[in-house]
Amino acid sequence: MKKDTNKYLTMGIPLGLCFGVCIGIIINIIMNWDNFIFCIALGAGLGMLIGIIAGSILDSNNKK
Repeated sequence: MKKDTNKYLTMGIPLGLCFGVCIGIIINIIMNWDNFIFCIALGAGLGMLIGIIAGSILDSNNKK
């Protein structure tokens, strides 16, 4: 089996997408915005960005 060197990065991207979409939906419900698709896309984009940053930081700490 091949060892995955970017274990946290590959876990962080999909988790960030899922949590970002959930947060976007919750914000849309609270704010009562009309553009529902925009909230989902914005939440997913920000969640993916946070997942990439967190995964990269965790992977760089494991390589030391």
